Amino acid sequence: MEINWFPGHMAKSTREIESALKIADCVVYVLDSRAVRSCFNPKFDEMIKVPIVYVINKADAAPADIVTQWVKKLSTGGNTAIATNGTESISRGKLASAIKAVCAPTLDRQKKRGLNAHIRAAVVGVPNTGKSTLINSLCGKARLTTGNRAGVTRAATWARVDETLDVLDTPGTLYPKITDRRVGENLAIIGSIRDEVLDVTEIAAALISRLDEIDGTLLSARYGEITGSYGRLEQIAIARGYKIRGGEPDYERAAATVVDDFRKGRLGKIALEKADEK
Repeated sequence: MEINWFPGHMAKSTREIESALKIADCVVYVLDSRAVRSCFNPKFDEMIKVPIVYVINKADAAPADIVTQWVKKLSTGGNTAIATNGTESISRGKLASAIKAVCAPTLDRQKKRGLNAHIRAAVVGVPNTGKSTLINSLCGKARLTTGNRAGVTRAATWARVDETLDVLDTPGTLYPKITDRRVGENLAIIGSIRDEVLDVTEIAAALISRLDEIDGTLLSARYGEITGSYGRLEQIAIARGYKIRGGEPDYERAAATVVDDFRKGRLGKIALEKADEK
């Protein structure tokens, strides 16, 4: 699956992010725990020249051991990584502490010059990783509009956390052309690409393939004993009573059900990628 979904606002957002990074003291890089590697935007990697706090968000959606592996892998070279669930109050203190820790040299310089402590953190990530929700948690109140779909945030917005910290919420931004089929499928599965531009049966087939690689019992535990790829969609449709005119199985509705069940955690804690995979 080659993804070429790069709306005009994303090109604008990329320019805004590049400009914001020139005044940022650190970057908060938000990644979805279910597909951490696929959430890295190569364009961001080119632009970032400051310390990074990697946030493995939606940590409760993936197995704890895999989340821990990612935290360890990304906590290197002056950067740090933490695991969070954006809606939990505990995430606020954890993230604020991590930001101030990577910005310690900046804070020390300000102190030596007699300046009031103040740092700026730019929050970046691909769409639907939970950036705005995380910032609202950090601020202690709803400052930004959120939604469980790609493309809710359309413009970069600064938010004051306290007198020492400002954070910049940026629109979820993909790169212009995703040529790695597996990466494109993973981003589609977790909802980082608008469903309207995708074939849901193709996404469901890719998801079924991933689930089989992880644990062959995941699907049967929820839908009953089924075999095959598209054949499974047919059996899920029959089991759920999904039919189109003429009584034929509604493959599209069955596909949407599988994808939705994954995204909402009804299939269990699942990570599509591990930290030790090449």
